[in-house]
Amino acid sequence: MLESDVHVTFKPMRRMSQNPKSSTLLTIGETARRAGSSPRALRYYEEQGLLAPQRTGGGQRRYPPDSVERVLLYRRLIDAGLGTEVIRELLPCMNGSATADTVATLQREHKKLLAQARELEATANRLESILASL
Repeated sequence: MLESDVHVTFKPMRRMSQNPKSSTLLTIGETARRAGSSPRALRYYEEQGLLAPQRTGGGQRRYPPDSVERVLLYRRLIDAGLGTEVIRELLPCMNGSATADTVATLQREHKKLLAQARELEATANRLESILASL
């Protein structure tokens, strides 16, 4: 049986202060660049309720530096198969709190990821045996 050697821990992420210094905020382009993402992805995360940038007087988005880490986490979770709706449901875990329902969702998603890992391992083993037979 495949056992996971990967453990996910959600550390509390700072909430954006109400009046951060504008010099500490990042533009959408800079945030996307640092996260290896695109401005469009950041706008999508905002539409999905995953990011809440501040706005300048001219309506431009500004992000605190810790948004980069959050975007990286979202990307990893999406790449692992979690949808933005599930990620939004898990946001309280990322802020240091969780309800019984949130923990149940996290456990369910973890089981799905372990099943996917078993399937990938079986496929890799099959490819290895094909290569060995050549």
